[in-house]
Amino acid sequence: MAKSSEARRIPIIFAILSFIAANSYLSAFKLTRSDYSEEDLGFSSPKSLTKNATVVVIPNNSFQATAIASEHSFSACLLVMDDNHRLPEWLAYHYYALPLCHVVIASDPASRNPLEIPIKWFQLMNITIWEDKDFLPRDVDLLRKPSDTPDERRSKNIRRHTYLLHQCSIHLKRLNRTWTAYHDIDEYLTISEDFFSPDNPRFASEEELVKATSPIPNRTAFMSEPGFVLRLLQKYMSEPKTTSPTHDDLSETCLHAPRAKYSAVESPRELTQKGVPFYINADRLDTLRYRYRTTRRKLDRNGLAKGVIDLSRVPMEKMGEGSLVHRPLPDYCPKRTVFWSYGHIPLGIQHYLGSFESFSYRSDGNTKRKGWHQSAFITDGGPDDEIRPW
Repeated sequence: MAKSSEARRIPIIFAILSFIAANSYLSAFKLTRSDYSEEDLGFSSPKSLTKNATVVVIPNNSFQATAIASEHSFSACLLVMDDNHRLPEWLAYHYYALPLCHVVIASDPASRNPLEIPIKWFQLMNITIWEDKDFLPRDVDLLRKPSDTPDERRSKNIRRHTYLLHQCSIHLKRLNRTWTAYHDIDEYLTISEDFFSPDNPRFASEEELVKATSPIPNRTAFMSEPGFVLRLLQKYMSEPKTTSPTHDDLSETCLHAPRAKYSAVESPRELTQKGVPFYINADRLDTLRYRYRTTRRKLDRNGLAKGVIDLSRVPMEKMGEGSLVHRPLPDYCPKRTVFWSYGHIPLGIQHYLGSFESFSYRSDGNTKRKGWHQSAFITDGGPDDEIRPW
């Protein structure tokens, strides 16, 4: 997050601006519009931040124009429920990291509030909003009922999610999209520090580690430029197949990014704010605020890995049916790779539990309080700043 790079600052600025624009959530998450002046936020042509403001002005960004115009960018399929407060950071981070330029978002009708996306994001990427009628079969009714048990609600959510992933994949395939991500609103796709660690038990010798990491000798420097996830895939796929087993892992049509979970334990402010521009409050961004991993190091994992698919390599007639949350295209997503542990490949997903206020804000949050408390204070993996270069 170096201050000298304007291209790297803009996505963060957008995250903060979007938080401010979503004024209906300011009180719930202790955000106040007076915290930042227009000058602090770097407006090139200052506009007043009035109530319900959604249009903002930012400096020109050459990366933005290149990413949107290029076919070499990422897409995503996303299901949300009462996640307006999470969406700006998720969009901002993935716009910078992937780069994400095309996303289909469906909002669970059980949400207490309608989906809100600041208008400026529609100028940065192609955003398609779907309702149930856009992806569910006509004879399928997944609306929640007061009489539903917790298991019935969970079953309906999973079914809605799998229908979305299948229809979204077909939609993006018709648009000739390529790499597509399928992880959730509280998950962030990044480059795993564990893979590059000398302690990575996957490699029997230093020679093996050097060979496997040779395409990216300096992970932090590599992440200092936009679009590092796609560039990583391109780097490894351009290597000769004999370079290392990692090449084969990343050459699959569908690869699985292992997950690591981060708890709600916070670090001293001098650590969370370190290297962050003064006009950004790190406590308002989960990726900067939470540094403690619940999962242990050395190839541990948080649940099953999530899929990343190159749809350009899947014929339309092979799209099939029966998507699964962790294997959106079962014919192309191997069963064995969903069990990959964090650090097995260079890509990984950081899963943020978030604050209790954020977690419980969803309409089903009260039924999941026990789940939050089970993970909130675990620090077995210790702190890290793996994602912070953005």
